[in-house]
Amino acid sequence: MSNTLARASKWTHFLASRAEFPAGDRLLAAFHAGKVTRLCDCGCNSFDIEIPEGAVTPLAQPGTSGGSILELEFKTSEEQRTLEVIVLVGANGHLAGIEVDYCANSYPVPDEPILVEPPYHVRASAALAI
Repeated sequence: MSNTLARASKWTHFLASRAEFPAGDRLLAAFHAGKVTRLCDCGCNSFDIEIPEGAVTPLAQPGTSGGSILELEFKTSEEQRTLEVIVLVGANGHLAGIEVDYCANSYPVPDEPILVEPPYHVRASAALAI
């Protein structure tokens, strides 16, 4: 399936509902206030987004550079296959994008991947503003 705004919304809502991400409400507010500027067409479900300054509370503390503030990696029901979801922020602390890769981006993300809970890898940045 091609990457669409509906897929971007699906993954954003998925992340916002996760206990591993305590800023779920702010993630949803950022997604709804922002404008998706790029939908990757390589087979992943990644996207970039721009958030107007002052529109919402940043997800992370501003710094000299942006980067990953949350990484979740899951095994899937398909043997030896994984799915990784990464939340990215800009230097201003605002949501900059979400990466969704299947098997380290070796395969396209399936339409409805079946994730094995809990995630086998969770990394939350200390910069995450809770």
